Amino acid sequence: MTPLDLLTSPILVLAFALAVGFLIYAWSATIAPAFRPSANKTMPYVGGEIAEAQTFRPGYQFFYVALFFAVVHVAALVIAIAPPDAPLWGTLGYLLVIAVAVTALRWEQ
Repeated sequence: MTPLDLLTSPILVLAFALAVGFLIYAWSATIAPAFRPSANKTMPYVGGEIAEAQTFRPGYQFFYVALFFAVVHVAALVIAIAPPDAPLWGTLGYLLVIAVAVTALRWEQ
């Protein structure tokens, strides 16, 4: 292994990024003003008005959108990392299976 290979290994890059992030965090703590509790700082505030507490329960429509997102993006990932010598019928067959899955996902009764 060359020294360049060692310097660009994922473990060392991760350790370096974590060390730099910790140093930035520690430095910002030294220059930030001290927090003083205040009712105005801790209350929710949105768009110039006091936010009222409310409950939001997503319906099943959100589930379908999330599942559609996952199916389409996994399909794009699989096609993107397919080997260059993969047969065309394999890719088109996979796209057909994804199309059937998306159609079944959006099927309304």
